[in-house]
Amino acid sequence: ICLIHFYKRFTFLFKLGWQRGEQVFSQYEPWVSILTFDQRSHRCEGCYSAHPPDADIVCEGCGVQTYCSWACRANDRQHKHECPVIAVKGYLPERDEVRVMMRAVLKLQAGYNKNMASLVEGGGQGDWVPTSNKKRQFQDLLSHRTDFLADTTKTKSIKLVYDELEDFMEDLTPSFHDFLEILGRLYINGFEICNEKMETYGWGVYLGPSIMDHSCQPTAVVSFTGNLLTVTCTKDVEDLSEVFISYCDSTMPTPMRQASLYNNYFFKCACCKCSNSAHKAIKSAQKCKKNQKKK
Repeated sequence: ICLIHFYKRFTFLFKLGWQRGEQVFSQYEPWVSILTFDQRSHRCEGCYSAHPPDADIVCEGCGVQTYCSWACRANDRQHKHECPVIAVKGYLPERDEVRVMMRAVLKLQAGYNKNMASLVEGGGQGDWVPTSNKKRQFQDLLSHRTDFLADTTKTKSIKLVYDELEDFMEDLTPSFHDFLEILGRLYINGFEICNEKMETYGWGVYLGPSIMDHSCQPTAVVSFTGNLLTVTCTKDVEDLSEVFISYCDSTMPTPMRQASLYNNYFFKCACCKCSNSAHKAIKSAQKCKKNQKKK
């Protein structure tokens, strides 16, 4: 068994590229995830499958959260830290942002100790990343804190979430500084959990897979089984730096893609698809100017 484990670990670290159809990340568990509010009566909070929860299979700790089976109740690790808080309040937060923030904050608080410099270091050991000998941890994620604060509209919305979180968590609420460091990491690195029809039923952060960059001409696609994430190559790639996914609908016109990416992730895409589109737009504008001069 030890030799088999060593072989799998060796091939994971030193694999040279992936062919089309191969999985880069397979069945990765979320660091934190939630079932969206509109799906709570249609899907199980434990397995996220399209099985309505059974009112008789309720969490014995809080008496609020329900599941589709006893196995789901027993195996639900996402509910562990929030359970005592839910028990006191007697209900679940309605706003998805508040629910995922509560889960993230409580998980970080559970892992935090006085030797750590900040709360974000309490996120646990992290995920192995292919071709890397270091695990990717929650603290490694970018928060874009200053970018969020520079946007007055975003800041106002963030403060509303903080106020609702404070109403729910009371004395367990982190400082606004820590809250923003956590929220930024969640927003920037989160995945919408969707079915094959691209219908969203959940949301989560996956530490290993979050290392993938964006391209409007992606080389891989993301799929979900429940809340487990898999990344499959759509083209042959030589290493992890060539594995790109699309952070937005890549069929949208370039200006719309650029606006969406900057608004949500604070960067301007410079992939071949965007660059070629921009080059064509410049040439078209120059041609129009020449035609106007001729007139």
